[in-house]
This record gives sequence, C-alpha cells and structure tokens, in this order.
Amino acid sequence: MVSDTHGNFNWMCNGCLDGYDPKDTAIIILGDVGFNFYLNKTDERKKKEVNERGYTIYCVRGNHEARPQDILGMLEVFDPEVNGYVYLQSEYPHIRYFKDYGIYNIDGYTVGVIGGAYSVDKWYRLGCFGIEDKLDPDYTNAKKTGWFYNEQLSSKEMEDASRLFSGKKLDFIMSHTCPYSWRPVDMFLPLVDQSTVDNSMELWLDELKDQCEWNIWLFGHYHADRAERPHVEMYYHDIEELEVIYDRWRRYDATGKLDWWIIKSPNFDN
Repeated sequence: MVSDTHGNFNWMCNGCLDGYDPKDTAIIILGDVGFNFYLNKTDERKKKEVNERGYTIYCVRGNHEARPQDILGMLEVFDPEVNGYVYLQSEYPHIRYFKDYGIYNIDGYTVGVIGGAYSVDKWYRLGCFGIEDKLDPDYTNAKKTGWFYNEQLSSKEMEDASRLFSGKKLDFIMSHTCPYSWRPVDMFLPLVDQSTVDNSMELWLDELKDQCEWNIWLFGHYHADRAERPHVEMYYHDIEELEVIYDRWRRYDATGKLDWWIIKSPNFDN
C-alpha cells in the first residue's frame, strides 16, 4: 500500500521492497500513479520500466490521470487474484487498474474501491494554456493541459456506487479522496480559494460512509502519511502490508493505543 507516486518509482529499488519476491507481491497505489498522465511515450516508458520489475501493481484512479478505459489498447478482464474486473494493457500485464467503483477480494479481505477526485489546481492548469471557460475547444484536451474533464465520478456513477455499497460489510475501503468531514483542512494550500473547489465527491463520500459497514478506510490525495480518525488513514510515502494495517486497528480497539510512530491528525479524537 502506497499512494500518489506521480510517476516516481524510485522507491521500488531503494530497499523498500527488499525481501519481497515480485512473483508473490502485489502493490496497491491509491491514485495519481503517473502511468496515464502525459498520454504519450513518456507514459509507455514508465509502464515498461515498472512492468519489468515483476511486481503486480493495482491502481486506484486519482484525479491527475486518465480513466484507464480511455487509453488505447486497454482491456477489461476478470482478475481471479482480486475476484473482480480490472483494466490492463496486454503489453504490461503486471499493471492493473481497478474500476472506479467496485468490491474486490484482496488477500482474503473484502475491499471497496472508489477512484476519482477534484483537482484544486484545475483552473491554474487550464489558465496556463489560456483556457478560461468550458466553451474553449481545448477544455477537454488533457494531452495539452494535464487536466482531465472526467476526473470525478459523475452523478450517475455515484448513484450506482451507492447502490453497490449500500448495506455491504467491508474490511477496507480504498479511495483516492476522502469523505468531506475528514478532509485534512489544516493542510489546505493557502493560495487556493476553497470557494472555487468542487467538493461533490467528498460530500457524497460523507453519505456513503454511513450507508455501509467498514472496518478501515484508506485514502491518498493530500500528500501526507497520518491517521485522520480511528480506523482512517491517509497514505503518501509510507509502504505497509494490509495485514499490518488491519492488525494495527485491531490492537487499537483492544488497547486504545496506537503505534508510537503513527502521526495523528489534529482532529483524530473528534
């Protein structure tokens, strides 16, 4: 488990994975992976490099990347390793993309996956290319701007996901962004006018978290490693096994104590 790699995979060869046999190891990245961002040969070089390392990579979709189904040559296949459908390109079989909402079985855990988020730098990115409104013909030209018009789930997708998750019992939920009430507001960038930010996905996730039963919620997006609430963790650089995460919160429930090195959000106890 790691998040927001943004095309930097140096961590795969700096000792973090020592002792893990690539043939037996899968790595989940919680969005903004960096495989489908440039939409050119740069992406292909990165995919080739990572695929050749032999680890199986599962990607939750973030906001700074194309939807995998929009990538030429992408296939939708059933993956028995996670008991669900994923996307992959035949030339990079070790790189797999979760669907934007789905329920998978990962190493014996029942896991709900939710991709997508809003980019707070949307209008900055577009403005760099002189795009000031949705009527500009390049508004949806991600190859030019680096911004993806369908970065968030649509209203229909959120409705469908709500029906899928409603009443389910899940060991983990893995998403790119997080419910509105858990947002790490102490980390917000002061230069961003929050009144311009579309929080529709976060508001929807706030409702979704009460519509199903879950044990641990993991998310990325905000570029930090810490526990936001009990059983809720934000990931960035930390790399941990699912079993370690699961056992952490089982111990916490039994003792009320959290691993000494875990950073707590200022709102952890709220």
